Amino acid sequence: MIHEYALEPELVASWHSLYKFHLFSGKFGFGAGRVISRYPKKWTKLVWDAFEADFGKTASPVDRNRMGKLLKQITKPVVRRPDCIWDAARDWLTNAESEHTRRPFHAILARNNSRSNIHAMRESEFLEHTEGDQDSPKGRPVSRNAEEMAKCVAPMLQCATRILFVDPNFDPYQERYRHPLGEFLRRVDRRRDAITIELHTGDHGGRTQPQEVAQFRRQCQEFLRHIIPIGLELIVHYWKERLGGKELHNRFILTDVGGVSFLHGLDCDLGGGSDDIISCLDARSYSREWNDYAGPNSAFDLDGEAFSVEGRATG
Repeated sequence: MIHEYALEPELVASWHSLYKFHLFSGKFGFGAGRVISRYPKKWTKLVWDAFEADFGKTASPVDRNRMGKLLKQITKPVVRRPDCIWDAARDWLTNAESEHTRRPFHAILARNNSRSNIHAMRESEFLEHTEGDQDSPKGRPVSRNAEEMAKCVAPMLQCATRILFVDPNFDPYQERYRHPLGEFLRRVDRRRDAITIELHTGDHGGRTQPQEVAQFRRQCQEFLRHIIPIGLELIVHYWKERLGGKELHNRFILTDVGGVSFLHGLDCDLGGGSDDIISCLDARSYSREWNDYAGPNSAFDLDGEAFSVEGRATG
């Protein structure tokens, strides 16, 4: 539902016109299902360099301000590739095609596609592909099958470096919760540096007594380590509702490149046959939920310190 796009700086520099600003400013970012890749690391500088080279002599102050506003809008959020490969002797598109071979983007958007790369699009093709975005439904139906659930969010998990699984009812003893979590974690790109993965759950499921919370912690250590891939670590947060405060209820996967909500939950239907709706979060909803669980002023109280479970699963 959330995909990584590599954008040619020279192409983006041409989007400073009022017409193209309105065409493209809503195509990327929270809720759009598309996130820009910061490829290479100096991508923003390359956009400005292209702007100055191609339009600097004729652009008005309004054009320049619009360019800055566009870049600010479309790079929230952004996918970082700190270990990307870049050869300054080659043009951007050649570099991007090479990087795609090493670690695929969802698509490459450029002014031309002279080598007929099936993963590259021109501007007109992209606009045709995304026509009707504003009228499309925000939610996507998905079978409550662990593999299908994971497949739906895999592109987001593969380009994220911080991932929060939020389900107040999560039960490590139940296979219907363990199976999807294991499938989600298998989609995480372990080649990325410093990946942080967290599980946020709490007392909404009825575990309110100290002995019940202690049992939950023991079961996490006993059962979850066998579904977490080797090399990954899951940090578990157990929250309590505050009197008169926000209810621990909704279910999400939140990441540094966007987030999605699950109407039913992060558990699967082991018997098969039922569906759920997964929806991309817009900027306001994402910010609110992220702050509730990962911000400095969370909406809930921790029941004891967060603890980690190290992965032992292979394959």
